[in-house]
Amino acid sequence: MKIRTVATVLALCLTIGACKSGAFEGPDTGDRPDGTSTRAGKQGPAAGKQRTKYGFTLPTGNTAVDVNEGRVYDALAEGDCPGAQTALDETKGNFRTATTVPLFQAGVYLCRKDVASAKSEYARLVWEGSDVWFICELHRAVGSVVKQKPKSAFGGCPPVLPLPPSPDDSPDPAESPDSESTPDPVQTPDPAETPDVGSGTDTGSGSGS
Repeated sequence: MKIRTVATVLALCLTIGACKSGAFEGPDTGDRPDGTSTRAGKQGPAAGKQRTKYGFTLPTGNTAVDVNEGRVYDALAEGDCPGAQTALDETKGNFRTATTVPLFQAGVYLCRKDVASAKSEYARLVWEGSDVWFICELHRAVGSVVKQKPKSAFGGCPPVLPLPPSPDDSPDPAESPDSESTPDPVQTPDPAETPDVGSGTDTGSGSGS
């Protein structure tokens, strides 16, 4: 009797241990409650997220404050890559500071979509900041592409100066009122030109005798 009782207790203990070890659990589907999977070839929800790609863009404005750098910037803003390189070669010796030359050269490379060369030039740049709006904007634009970060990550810039009005926007002189066409005020006749009403009176010089 005691032997049978002991055998029953041992069998019960073995059964409980097997349940806790997972021996009686169903097959592993590889799915987890958070939506991910342990099965090969299946990825989590974040796998479909695409990374933002930052391109090279520049605002346009009045660059007359620094004509040499401005000439290069204007060509870049218009997408004239050869013109920007020519302007840079001709004016870089007259830049306000030589430290910005690598920045403008990197901009030319990005205009040509040569990112590798732009990265090399950007690595040479010693950025000291600039209070000129378009030099600051160029720094943000180049850094955004090279580092693949938003422009806001490179700080703010002074406001963009508006372009001056073109000659076509000026009023046409032919349409402006002509001051010479204004009629003269009514003039009073000159007394010297007034006819003498008494000059025709006959004095009756004696003719009869």
